[in-house]
Amino acid sequence: MSIGEMLAATVPMARTLNLEFLETTPEKAVVALPDQSDYHNHVGGPHAGA
Repeated sequence: MSIGEMLAATVPMARTLNLEFLETTPEKAVVALPDQSDYHNHVGGPHAGA
């Protein structure tokens, strides 16, 4: 199981936001946050909490 899969399995917010773990190494993590209108703020951009 990859680090991304472990995070998705254990961190509810990672699942809620549908985070995509593109690369995980001991030195860095590259994560994509898909653009989802459900998580936009009142001006149409991604909410700061997302």
